[in-house]
Amino acid sequence: MKIIRMITNGLAWLLFSTFVVSSISAEEADGGYAGAFLKVSIGARPTAMGGAYLAVSDDGAAPLFNPAGLANLERPLFGSSYRVMRLDRTLGYVSFVYPVQNHAAIGAHWLYAGSGSVDARDSDGDLLGREISFNNHQFAIVFAKRFERYFSFGVNLNYLYATMPEISAASVGFDIGVMFYLDQLMDREKREELPVRDIQAALTVKNISKIYSWNAEKYNLKYSTDHVGYEQEDKVPVEFGLGVAARFLERNLLIAADLLKNEKQDPFLHAGAEYYIAEQFALRTGYSAGRFTAGTGYLFRIGRQVLLIDYAFMTDKADEGSEHVFSFDLQF
Repeated sequence: MKIIRMITNGLAWLLFSTFVVSSISAEEADGGYAGAFLKVSIGARPTAMGGAYLAVSDDGAAPLFNPAGLANLERPLFGSSYRVMRLDRTLGYVSFVYPVQNHAAIGAHWLYAGSGSVDARDSDGDLLGREISFNNHQFAIVFAKRFERYFSFGVNLNYLYATMPEISAASVGFDIGVMFYLDQLMDREKREELPVRDIQAALTVKNISKIYSWNAEKYNLKYSTDHVGYEQEDKVPVEFGLGVAARFLERNLLIAADLLKNEKQDPFLHAGAEYYIAEQFALRTGYSAGRFTAGTGYLFRIGRQVLLIDYAFMTDKADEGSEHVFSFDLQF
């Protein structure tokens, strides 16, 4: 019981720190780096919870947060999400995960990010009669397995592909994650006596070995008088994550917090909560990087199939406008 009290106190402290530190440093920024689209929150449920999802990760968004959470999947899962963004930008994903024997799961995931298109101009600002767009793709093979009652492991094997006019770059890399089910360290009778349930912690390392290699030779041959092929490598910063989550009020209230840190930028703190006011209807809220988030979720049962429809709303930041995220998860 002493260990559980320490864990509970630590969870409360981390949640408190999340709100305090975020409110102080949310508007500070220290630059952008390759793979920025991988940091944009996607998936309505995690977005509504402020992006605090590393220790939850049990739906179609899990490959983007912590694949280890998929080890508990009992039925095949199809998930998709779309984020409505300003400035003609798009962001969405499609996931398919299938459970296999011995508490394991395997699947595939596709994340797409598009910048829209803009008119090309020369150095004098005159139109050139063509458009420029920038698109990113990440394809992943996902594997997760629960090795013990209190421990699971997951990995994404990724292929990244980015395109601009006459220029493209590709990279391979991987993400790894682990999930610890801390309440499983106790006897079942003791677990049922606790006011807090499903205490989980997560560790992740993402963007390992992801490096884009660019070559502008084809572009310069077609669009400029400079026929020299310039080459450049852009490394996606490796990101480390720590997350905690637990359920209260007979498992109706879920509270989660994440701390993220990559090689180039300052730490980011995320916090969120989910409350089921009825068996099939949930309300969510969170706080992340100076933005309040909110959302809802509704669960439909169609025979044996379960359909989850989730929605998230993010408040305005830096005059970019508010954004909306929609997700659909089908277990069959």
